[in-house]
Amino acid sequence: MSFCYPIQTRYSETAQDGIIHHSSYVIYLEEARIAYFRSIGCEINALEKHKQFCIVIDLFLKYLKPLNSGEEIEVRVTLANHTKVRFQLNYEIYRGKTLTTTASTSHCFINEEHKPIPIPTRAINQE
Repeated sequence: MSFCYPIQTRYSETAQDGIIHHSSYVIYLEEARIAYFRSIGCEINALEKHKQFCIVIDLFLKYLKPLNSGEEIEVRVTLANHTKVRFQLNYEIYRGKTLTTTASTSHCFINEEHKPIPIPTRAINQE
């Protein structure tokens, strides 16, 4: 199952060359990831109130085509795999039908002592 999240790029996200700055892509992934969780009934804020925190373990981005200010893009999020305590999300960013970026993030949940905990079932729900 792939989740699609629309975003409009903003002028404030550009570098001096007018192209979206590389750091903005991390924000796009974060926004899409939180929306993906919400779509499967997993509210990150609710988990955090119960002292369950979803952290990023690693991040990989591959830039294929530049993005510019004011463009409509779509971030597609897919659960790639998971174990009892770790999961990976894959991302594709499209401008129209053009694939501009691929990415992946790995995550785990930790408790307030920063110890890994099992992934809450609702965080990997595929329905």
